[in-house]
This record gives sequence, C-alpha cells and structure tokens, in this order.
Amino acid sequence: MALSPALREARCRKLVDTAHALIRDTGGTGFSMLELARRAGVSPATPYNLLGSKSEVLRRVVRDEYDSFSLRLADLSNAPPLERLLQAIDLIVVQYSTEPLFYRGLYHSVHDAQASDLRAMMTAEGQILWCEMVRKAALAGELDLLSPAEDFTALLLRTVAATVEAWLAEGWAEDRFSREIFVASRTLILGLIAPDQREQLRTAIKERSAALELGHACAA
Repeated sequence: MALSPALREARCRKLVDTAHALIRDTGGTGFSMLELARRAGVSPATPYNLLGSKSEVLRRVVRDEYDSFSLRLADLSNAPPLERLLQAIDLIVVQYSTEPLFYRGLYHSVHDAQASDLRAMMTAEGQILWCEMVRKAALAGELDLLSPAEDFTALLLRTVAATVEAWLAEGWAEDRFSREIFVASRTLILGLIAPDQREQLRTAIKERSAALELGHACAA
C-alpha cells in the first residue's frame, strides 16, 4: 500500500532529523545509510526508498540549515543594505556556534570525495543568497564595487569559508570565531565603502584586531 503524502513526508522528516543527530554524534565519519536506518529503527532499504542516495539525505540536511539561517535573517532589523549585510555575516557565528559538533561533522560529510555535487549545490545556493545582499548595498550607493556583484560575493564567501574552516580545524572559542569573522569580512569591505563611513569601520576593525592579538598573547 502506497504511503499518503503526509505520512511519507513525516517519515522523511524523521530520517532527516536522525541524520542530523548522527552527523553530530559521529563527527560525520560514521554517517552511512545503514547506520541511519539502524538509528531510525527502519529497514536498511527504507532511507533509499524514501530519500534516495546518501547525497540526497545530506542535501535535505543542508537545506534545513539554509532554511534555519534564512529565518534568522528575517529577524534582522530593518537596517540599511550594508548594515544588513554585515549583520548577516555576524549571524553566521550565531548559527554555527549553536551546534559546533554538528557543523564539524557536516563539514567532513560534504567534503567527502563523492559529495562534489552537494558542494556545488551549496556554493550555488550561497552565491544566490549573499549576492542579493551585496547587490542591494551596491545599488544603495553603500558599496563601490570594483567588479561585478557576483565576483565580489564569491570572494566574500571564500573569505568567510576559510575562517569557518579554521574555526572547525582549530576548535576556536566562540568569541575568537566572532572576532576573526568580523575582522576578515570588514577588512575586505573597508576599501569599498563611502569615505564618511570608512573611519568608523576602521576603528571597529582595529578594536577587534587588538582583542585578537591579546587573545593570541594569552594563549602563547
């Protein structure tokens, strides 16, 4: 007997939630369709029948994370476009710091040699989301882009991704993660904003950079 759409979706939802927990608990290295089925209490064939391949399961997990981040974005203040872009960058730290073990596991899972299609999807989704904010800031005259919005967005995302990877690899505390993201992203943007805003942003970068240097000295 075929499952009703509602029941099918409920079972898919359970599998995706179980996958989320499995990635968090195993660091991504123990994620397999067989283990997913075992944890969910279903037959080994059920995840394949309901969701398809392992990549598709991970795609659903990643989609949940994009949806969660989009909800956080919707809650941001109705700020000017550039301020909204900067707030969105800072929101990355909030999002990732809620579940660091999960995000470390997800990183390992999506950087598996067989997950190239998933990485391509994440890159494309991120480009669309962030390019819209970059473009709005440029149209408002708050960013004087030297290249197309798509190119600057890709550069910004690579900068953020490199900082996130360092956080994952080195196990930074949340306050250092926050400062590193702040300094890296604002330094990239500094030369593109209006002169009357530049000094204020320079001061903010210097303050956060000084805090970073102090933190490094204390850790030495």
